[in-house]
Amino acid sequence: MPSASEMIIQFLEEAGVEYVFGIPGGGTGQIFNFLHGKDDRIKTVLCRHEQTAAIMADATGRATGKPAVVMGQGLFIGSNATFGIMEAMLSSSPMLILTDTSDGGVAMHAANQSGAGEYGSIDLPSIFKSMTKYTTLATNPKEAAIGTQLAIKHSLSGRPGPAAVVMRSAAIGGDVDMESPPFIHDTAGYLNTSKPQSAPQDIERAVEILSQSSRPVLVAGNGVHLSKSHAQLQQLAEMWGMPVATSYKGKSAIAETHPLSLGMVGVYGQDEANKAVGEADTVVVVGAKLTPQDTVRERPNTFDPRRQKIIQIDIDDRNAGWTFPLELGLIGDAGNILSQLVEASSQAASSTSSKRQPWTDAMPQRQQDPGFFNDPEMHRDSSPVKPQRLVAQLQEYLDPSTVFALDAGNNRTWMAHFYKARQANTFFCPGGTAGMGWALPAAVGLKLVHPDRPVAAVTGDGGYMMVVNALSTAVQYDLPILCFVFNDGALGMVRQHQPEDRRIASEFLPTDNAAVARGFGAFGVQVSDSKDIPEAIRQAQASGLPSVIDIVVDRGPSPDDWRADARRAGEP
Repeated sequence: MPSASEMIIQFLEEAGVEYVFGIPGGGTGQIFNFLHGKDDRIKTVLCRHEQTAAIMADATGRATGKPAVVMGQGLFIGSNATFGIMEAMLSSSPMLILTDTSDGGVAMHAANQSGAGEYGSIDLPSIFKSMTKYTTLATNPKEAAIGTQLAIKHSLSGRPGPAAVVMRSAAIGGDVDMESPPFIHDTAGYLNTSKPQSAPQDIERAVEILSQSSRPVLVAGNGVHLSKSHAQLQQLAEMWGMPVATSYKGKSAIAETHPLSLGMVGVYGQDEANKAVGEADTVVVVGAKLTPQDTVRERPNTFDPRRQKIIQIDIDDRNAGWTFPLELGLIGDAGNILSQLVEASSQAASSTSSKRQPWTDAMPQRQQDPGFFNDPEMHRDSSPVKPQRLVAQLQEYLDPSTVFALDAGNNRTWMAHFYKARQANTFFCPGGTAGMGWALPAAVGLKLVHPDRPVAAVTGDGGYMMVVNALSTAVQYDLPILCFVFNDGALGMVRQHQPEDRRIASEFLPTDNAAVARGFGAFGVQVSDSKDIPEAIRQAQASGLPSVIDIVVDRGPSPDDWRADARRAGEP
């Protein structure tokens, strides 16, 4: 009879799982043993911390559409890894968590590091249930086997997300009874379900609403990335002459160089995107939850269901109509529904195009606005470096195919606002928990998925130091990412919102983050003058190594100078 550990690896293969991230510990060491020799099918990545392991799994799950595995000892997956698990849950990333209770054989007698939930131990199942779509506690080998299959299924069904299998020690190493029910079946058979689409009459209603509209706009979110429906989104926009704005997590749902692209809507978005959405009579929302950041904190001159017809497409019916009442909710896979709309729109879109022509024709003028992806500081060299100038240089000197992982704080707002994505599906953003430290390990995971494309992390010095251990993983597995550190020696966003005479716990000691990188065997260079950035990028790319370019940036400029609910700008 096969052991549960052996069968778990078999099920990962049957489901097409490609990556396992973690640190062997507790009972999971037995499962790791069966990964030996399988690198041609499942890549096992030893990480230096469970937090970076979970972030890597989150990023690769988003990029591939398949669950990546986070595996390690229970108490440390249930503490350190929860950063990445929570982000995956709130960002709809498929993920499989495999861990143990380290119960010592008798759960009622608490062993060291036990997470069985009995008196004297930590209740791991409850911890995971609070942040996953599905958590099961396996108490015997067959439950471990079947629980793994069900967790894979849950991670992919409907709105994707993390699913956990927590195993007692007796479950991990024991043999699975194959001769009595419930019987074990091929895992792929549990996954052979088609993605849902909308009823034909609802598609007809959506087309009718668009036909009556003279100022329609599309707002694209993370669901476009998850469903890989970038081509369908662009096709629908072009058919109807609809401008396209994106949410923060939807950035690069369409190339921001496209004639119909408005860039990002929301607090950190383009003024022209906010204006166009506000002027629209019909708003088609695709895979975006419409968070307060997306809606400028529900400011009525951006989104207002009292004067706009809102059509919302979402895989989860709870998300549709969550923030605003709808004219129509289309529940299903974004790619399927966009394809349905494209197929049903041909005649109606062409026969009513004159009604929308003035709206479509106004797009070039919107894109010529002086502030559209532009700022005077983007064109001025200085030391220290202005954040706007740094973004402009990344735009100029990095290949259009570069895949970006953003972080939290001011650094991500500069990038999201000023960097113009030149290809679709090139931006990955933490917008669930939106915590510091996501970018660097996410870039490592993304480089596994995109070995032939440039992959760049953009982070602040605060976020970088939280997860700097991910550089060791990048060096060990020969993953030559680029990491750009906005180094202002502070928690920039925190510091800027503190009174000048009462700043506390927001400034760091001066640190050469490039020297830290060199200690891992990576390439590292620190620059403080924008004139030196092009050569630093050239050297980093030529090194063939994971690289850190640590840029000393000016603390003065603030996103508050331009953000839509800005304090300094004084907007309502």
